[in-house]
Amino acid sequence: MTRLGLLAGVLALASSLTPAPAQALTGELTPIVFVHGQQGSAQQWQSNAKRFSSNGYADRLLYAYEYDTSIPSNDKAVAGLDGFVADVLARTNASSVDIIAHSRGTSVMHAFLATPARASLVRRYVNVDGRSSATPPGGVPTLALWGSLQPNGSIGGATNVYLTSLGHTETTTSAEGFVPMFRFLRGRSPFTARVLPEPPGLVRIAGRASYFPQNEGAEGLLEVWELDARTGARRGDPRHSVRTGPDGAFGPLHVNGRKHYELVLRRDGQPTYHYYFEPFERSDRFLRLQVSRRGGIADHVDRCAGHTAFTVVRNREWWADRPDAADNDHLLFNGVDVLAPAVAPRGRQVIAAFVFDDNCDRVSVPGVALSPFNGLPFLTGVDTYLPAQPDAGRPIRVTQTVRGTGGQSRTIAVPNWPSDKHSVTVQFKDYVDGAYTGARSM
Repeated sequence: MTRLGLLAGVLALASSLTPAPAQALTGELTPIVFVHGQQGSAQQWQSNAKRFSSNGYADRLLYAYEYDTSIPSNDKAVAGLDGFVADVLARTNASSVDIIAHSRGTSVMHAFLATPARASLVRRYVNVDGRSSATPPGGVPTLALWGSLQPNGSIGGATNVYLTSLGHTETTTSAEGFVPMFRFLRGRSPFTARVLPEPPGLVRIAGRASYFPQNEGAEGLLEVWELDARTGARRGDPRHSVRTGPDGAFGPLHVNGRKHYELVLRRDGQPTYHYYFEPFERSDRFLRLQVSRRGGIADHVDRCAGHTAFTVVRNREWWADRPDAADNDHLLFNGVDVLAPAVAPRGRQVIAAFVFDDNCDRVSVPGVALSPFNGLPFLTGVDTYLPAQPDAGRPIRVTQTVRGTGGQSRTIAVPNWPSDKHSVTVQFKDYVDGAYTGARSM
């Protein structure tokens, strides 16, 4: 089934869900808190936060709670949620919150809601592709969405919706997941399942620089550069130059919704981090500029002056092993596809790819997923030699062709920074925007 057909089915299903009478009658909006899963962050909330704001939610009503998933226990995450919810209630002058939790975040929430005083602060709860239970946790009215990781999940007494053709992360980031969420929380179908563009001059970005996967703040100097979309070259002086706070926070910063930007994070004694994005067609308060601590996953990326190393992120799984070619994604570097069945099989739930010259030997080994990335959830690694220059004077064109869209593609041009001193991250949207291309946003 195509994504368009699946979304049409979800819209039909949403029209039959039991409404939420209080909000349906009064029109009042309860603030929403998103709780991510393993190795997650506010990134998994970016797209659906923009869909909620496209349907009338003010930014002040949308929040993301982040915690350290590098430790096995959820006790600290559950305790920290107490203060976070209290702060949201104080900021919004609300008496309760709605909470959407994904994956490991559902275990955090089941523990949180087990305490009656905590459960009393939650009006409605959405459990996405995570923990099952015999009854709604804490007795809170619950919607449970089940994707491909937990296709047989169930919460007794809840509204259970099965979206098992979707990837695990895709279930919480997609339009198909958004529609039943909105219907359950608001008691009616959304006006749109698209991310609606704002006038380009009104777009603002904000977020945090943070350590992956601890979600602790990273302090540094942040620069925002406007780019030539064809070459990735910088235009003029930085549009913004600010320091991130102790929690890594920055913004809101003005950008033009039609243009491409590079965000640069500089920290003393550390590589320079470069982040590249598709145009921001709508304001985004949940950007995450992720860096790695010493001893972290980035230590497994071989770095030398002769090649460029990439981390490419999309919060919708890449698939490269489907029998029908239309169901496969492609990720190309200067026209060479690095995805293959062994690199991005559907069962691996890959949303981040490390692409670099393994052993710095100037030899690419296609079709093989590198260790240790292939043994970690949601990650993959590919041995690909991409020549660098000291002045980063030659662009590398990074292109994704998106499954289920009839072959639509998006390209981001990136200078070929040497990996011994520079780290490069490219983030693609987990939907195909329609702001300026005529394509329908999904």
